[in-house]
Amino acid sequence: MEYVWMWGVIAGALAVISAVLLSGRGAGLLAGYSTALLAERAHVNAPKLARIMGGAVLACAIYAAAVALLVYAHIQGAVDRTTLFLVAGIGAIAPVAALCVAGYRANMGTYS
Repeated sequence: MEYVWMWGVIAGALAVISAVLLSGRGAGLLAGYSTALLAERAHVNAPKLARIMGGAVLACAIYAAAVALLVYAHIQGAVDRTTLFLVAGIGAIAPVAALCVAGYRANMGTYS
């Protein structure tokens, strides 16, 4: 049961970070932006960058919540281990793809 709580806490933390980023604030949470020089930051549309990355983090939060539900279903006996690993493994493609697309969109749309 501890894995359900672990995935739930991860999903909750990602949802909070996503809400901050989707509001257009919190670009300082992003590693590449927070370590950039001030001259480089001047060329970046920080609110747009934050909103794009917020959408990707939201996809990761939804994935973490789905895995928590799958683990709970496995504990209850509704899902066997093979199905759990298969669905969670294939489902991991979605948040990774969301992060890749968000990074591409952030680089294409924010630099002038």
